[in-house]
Amino acid sequence: MQVDEVVTEVRTKGWSRFSSTNIDLQDLIRRLGFIIMENDVSIDKKSRSLVRSSKPLPPHTDHHLAHYILWHCHRQDSEGGFSIIIDGLQIFQDMNSEQKELLKDIVLMEHCVFKDDLQHHPMIQKTEDGLRIYYSFWMVDDNLSREQKEAFEAFNTRVRDAEPIKFRLEPEECLIIDNGRVLHGRSSMSPDSDRLLKRYWIGDSVLEKIEQ
Repeated sequence: MQVDEVVTEVRTKGWSRFSSTNIDLQDLIRRLGFIIMENDVSIDKKSRSLVRSSKPLPPHTDHHLAHYILWHCHRQDSEGGFSIIIDGLQIFQDMNSEQKELLKDIVLMEHCVFKDDLQHHPMIQKTEDGLRIYYSFWMVDDNLSREQKEAFEAFNTRVRDAEPIKFRLEPEECLIIDNGRVLHGRSSMSPDSDRLLKRYWIGDSVLEKIEQ
């Protein structure tokens, strides 16, 4: 698979799985934007983050400024660690008009990672490129109306009931997704797993991160 093919695939169906063997990853990233964050995804028993645990990770999106997310597998778990992806924007589009209008008014909490971040972001955002979704069911606050709560729970149910695309990345394989369309998650792993993925958030411009 060549860079052009990966770019076309992620822009049309929202994701692409490919081998890094014959692809210049930096060239691919340059074609899509700028690296705004890169880090290792591995188990850290001292961390309180669900991402750094061996527990399953429910479908969600990452920070809304990450237009694309790229994972490069270096080591895989011996049994678990399956990648899970679901077209979240399609789930939204399949809901009835009343539910969609209610969801458009829902604002979720957002992690403050970059200098100009706000603490909240709309679940559904209209952009010049179309609708984009920002979703983590655990990031909703308690200020929703009864109707919004019902619509949000209906969306959650559809996500839980969806038939996900599920596979295990092998070493030197990559997965890239459109973070404003495709929800991603992960199955559980061995507590002592040495699984290691390199993760890149790809945005539309270079951003200044908050000092930790």
